[in-house]
Amino acid sequence: MTDSQPCDTWIEYAKRKRAERLCEAEQVWSALVAGGGGDETVLAVDFTHFGPSQGDVESLGRQLSEHYTVKAERGPDAYWRLEGTTRPYGITLSAADHISWVGFMCDVAQSHGCVFSTWSLSAPALALTVRSEPFERDS
Repeated sequence: MTDSQPCDTWIEYAKRKRAERLCEAEQVWSALVAGGGGDETVLAVDFTHFGPSQGDVESLGRQLSEHYTVKAERGPDAYWRLEGTTRPYGITLSAADHISWVGFMCDVAQSHGCVFSTWSLSAPALALTVRSEPFERDS
């Protein structure tokens, strides 16, 4: 194994997960629209990232805490988890904004050695929550 192989493996993994998340984002948005949501709908957004170390996750958390409420904690299998939310505030997103947000979350996570895992869009006025997990591919 060369010195670059672990780095190359990480880069390929991150690219694959980003592509999967963007595919999921299209499905999440379609489900939101099917439930009556859209560009004008006020949403609460919740999300989860994971990483291999407390330091990586806390570093990501510091960056994201500029716009979100975040909490880092030990997760399963020695991983660390970062949970974040827009709550108690709501935001509005267009379909394109949602795709861009998912891409940003993937990129910012990768820059800290972490992975953007799951998210949900909740529309309290519609009593509707769409989670990304049902659209995840088995990997």
